Formats: sequence, structure tokens, C-alpha cells
Amino acid sequence: MVSDKTQREANEVVSSPASSKKYQRCEVMKNAGKSFYIFIAILLAFIGWGGFNWLRFLSHGPGLTGSSDVVPWGIYISGLAYFIGVSAGATIVGLLIHAFGRHDYEPVGIRAILLGLLCIFGATQFVLVDLGVPFRGLKVPIILHNLTSLFLISSSSYYGFMAILSGELYFSIKVATGKASERDKKMAKWLGIIAVPYALWIVHAFTGSIFGVVKAREMWNTPMLPVHFVISAIASGFAMVILVAVITSKVEKRDLLSNETLNHMGKILAFFVLLTLFLDFFDYFILRYSAKKEAMEGWHILTGRYLPIFLINEGGLILSLLILTFKKGRTANGLLLATSIIQVAIIAYRIDLVSVGQLAPLFPGMGELYYHPTLSEISVALGLIALVILLYAVLSKVLPMEETAPEPVYASRGLGKTLWKKNKKRYMEVRN
Repeated sequence: MVSDKTQREANEVVSSPASSKKYQRCEVMKNAGKSFYIFIAILLAFIGWGGFNWLRFLSHGPGLTGSSDVVPWGIYISGLAYFIGVSAGATIVGLLIHAFGRHDYEPVGIRAILLGLLCIFGATQFVLVDLGVPFRGLKVPIILHNLTSLFLISSSSYYGFMAILSGELYFSIKVATGKASERDKKMAKWLGIIAVPYALWIVHAFTGSIFGVVKAREMWNTPMLPVHFVISAIASGFAMVILVAVITSKVEKRDLLSNETLNHMGKILAFFVLLTLFLDFFDYFILRYSAKKEAMEGWHILTGRYLPIFLINEGGLILSLLILTFKKGRTANGLLLATSIIQVAIIAYRIDLVSVGQLAPLFPGMGELYYHPTLSEISVALGLIALVILLYAVLSKVLPMEETAPEPVYASRGLGKTLWKKNKKRYMEVRN
């Protein structure tokens, strides 16, 4: 039996709006279920494994990894490129909501911001691990200011991007909790719009330029590489938002997005996957038929030792595009499969780009070069991935997320103009 005093205290907690929300969030964590905590325990195990080997790297040096003086960049740089791409591509959701009036995307609005913020955080952690001594990462741009270096531009852009996403997350949460003023709503809107060109142009395009300006690496030295980085970033980032939304719907057993919204997202994703395949084809076509010795060597490595990863990349993109072509492929189950394949395919592309680009000999007589990541090296990468997933799993439970839209909302072709076709009054009541 519950005493009257205890019941009155519980009623007081629930009656207070601020206390009620805190109480509800605490209840969510308490009622998360046994499977959630088992999942967290598994992630912590991977983090502990990776953290242990990272401490070994600090004491024993990079000799425990598969990298060398001739192949200095390994899976950590591949992880950097992948996570930056996902963080940049996730900002597309905010642009669709605030600039194109797609309010049916709002249930995943805060999730996309949080995902982008955690992915750019994960990207910086891959850089710090690759540096060997994390404090070296603070030298650029805080101590070293070489304006002719792309590393200064790219590293500075990461800090700026995290600041933009943090601000967007803050104001979006105020809007979601009903505490936002008109100024807060405008800030959330404009930060969501500004984040897209900043992420794609300043953050990810300049990251691609770091590879593109290396004249000694034939596979990298192309002006189209930054464009390739941007398009594949949109594909992987937008696919990740869809993947998270579908998994959340299945775990929480509720429809986070309507079927029509999922269908629309699938069409957008198919378009960017097609663009990625277009750029892939001509990248490899030129590499194969350029008649340069360095390019031919890169092609032989790509279709020889790295053929399985190459097939995972291209085959995965083609398969995902075929799935998205059909209407059934743009349902929850179809998108779950397609977006999962896209993530694996883009990861394979990042590995091919970083590794194969370095394995072509720099001069005649150098001999074949090899890079095989060690188990300890892989464990650190898995630990960082687990850390990002853990942070998202916990924060998505604690932070208030957008409410599910009762009906899909359609946007007109005019920028920012919204055509409400169904239940406008009901939708506005839920939002407010």
C-alpha cells in the first residue's frame, strides 16, 4: 500500500511541468528494459577493450599498429573520413525542415542534430588516436597557425561545426520542450540552414582536399575528389538518419515517421546513391584508362588484393539502389536493409580510398607495399565506434526528442512555403 504522504509527493512532482519532464526522463531510463542495459554493457566491453589497447599504444608507440613510414595512414583515417561524412550528411534533415517546409521530418530533427554532433566528435577522436599523443591535436590550430596548410583549415572547421551543431541542438530542444521564444525558434531555424553549406563545403570538401592536393598519390590527386567526398557524405549521413529512425521505431514499437515520409526519404536517398555511383564509375574509369604507371598500379591493387572491399563498395551501392528503386524498398523494412548496406559500402569506399591510395609505389624499384591493421588497432577503432553509439543511446533517452507527427506534411516547390493537406489544426496542437 502507498501512504497518502507518498502519493501527495508523487502528485506534486507530476503536477509541476519542469519536474514532470525530469520525472518522465528518469522513468524512461528506469523502464528502458533489460535488453537496453545488456546492449550498453556490450558497448562498454568494446570501449574497455579499445581503451586498454590505446593505453598500450601510448606506452609502446605506433609499432603496435600496421602503419609504417611509407603507409602512415590506416583505418583511423578511414574512420575519420567516414564519421565526418555521416556528420555532414545528417544536416540535410534540418535543411529539409527549415528551408523546404518538410515538417513531417521533425520527429527525427533533433535525432539528426545529435547524430551529426556525436559523429563529428567521433571523427576528432579518430584523429587524436592516429596522432599517437592526443595533446598533439591541440597544436593545430591553437598553437600552430600555418595558413598555407589544409590541416589548419580542416581542424578549425571541425571546432566550428561542433559549435554550430551544439547551438542548433540547444535551441531545438527549447523548441521541443515549449520553452522557446520567437528568437530561439529563429536561431534553431537559421542554424539548421547554415549547418548544411558549412558542413558540406567547409568541413567535408576541405577534408577531401587534404587528399586531393597530394600530387604523389595518383588515386587522390584529382579536383573531383572533394565533390566525391560531399556526395558520398550526403548519401551516408542521410542513410544513417533513416537507419536510426527505423531502428528507433522498431525498438519503441511506434511509427516515428509515416509511410509517405519514409517513401520520400527513400527517393532522396536513391538520388544521392546514384550520384555517388556516377562519380565512382568515372573515378575508376579514368584511373584505369589514364595510361599512367602510378594509376595502373593503383588499379591493379584495387582489383587484386583489395578486390573484396572494392566489390563490397560498388556492389553494395548498386544493390541498395536497386532496393530503393521499388516502392516496397522504400518501406521501413526495405529502408532498414538498404541503409545498412549503404553504411557498409561507404565504409569500404573510405578504406579503399585511404589504403589503396598509399600502396602504389612512389618510385621504380620500391617494391610492393602492404598495410594490414593489427587486432589491437582494430579494437581501438571498434571502441571509438562503440563510444559514439553509447553516447547516442543514452542521450536519446535523456534528451527530449521531437514528437511524432500525426499526419505527413507536404511542402510546395517554393522555398520555405508549406502546403498543409491534412489535419493542420491537429498537427499544430501537437507541435505547441
